[in-house]
Amino acid sequence: MGTYYEWVADLDATEADAPELARRVVEALVARKVILPELSPDAALGADGYPAGPAWADTVDVSVSGESPWGVEVRVGREVHNGAQIGVDAVTCPRCSVRREFYGPPEEFGPTCTDDEGLRWFDDAAAVWREGGEADLECRTCGAVAPVTEWQADGAALARLGFVFWGWDELRADVPRWIAEATGGHRVVNGRGKI
Repeated sequence: MGTYYEWVADLDATEADAPELARRVVEALVARKVILPELSPDAALGADGYPAGPAWADTVDVSVSGESPWGVEVRVGREVHNGAQIGVDAVTCPRCSVRREFYGPPEEFGPTCTDDEGLRWFDDAAAVWREGGEADLECRTCGAVAPVTEWQADGAALARLGFVFWGWDELRADVPRWIAEATGGHRVVNGRGKI
């Protein structure tokens, strides 16, 4: 059991423009009838959200349950968007493009099949950034030091604007594209999670 969700994060939004971009995305999703225009405490887990609209089924290829999802929560401000129980698989250095895997076979990662030190390394830096600080990571391959926000994380994104689709089945590729269009062509990434 648990609650599944999909998230879409805007990698280019700044703290200054995130509220306006959020408004534009909400308007675009309302115009497409994906969400309703009024916030509700029942549309998101632990926050207010926009309830699913009559065209929500257009956002998924297949609805597993056939039931309407909860809705969409808009997150403005520094946030680490990830899969919760479905963790970060790996990160890629922005300088040398070498990927650091966090999970693998026991011969390489020990009995837990996890690079616990690597996960802590990334998670600690992401937490510092989320709380308003700056955090750098050093690549163990090339030795370059770069802000955690420049590293590409498989299964996570550090962003100042995000949209959480609570109770949604896997989103069609159209949805992140609609969000990117509404932001003026910003880079967006998406993922899924479960809590």
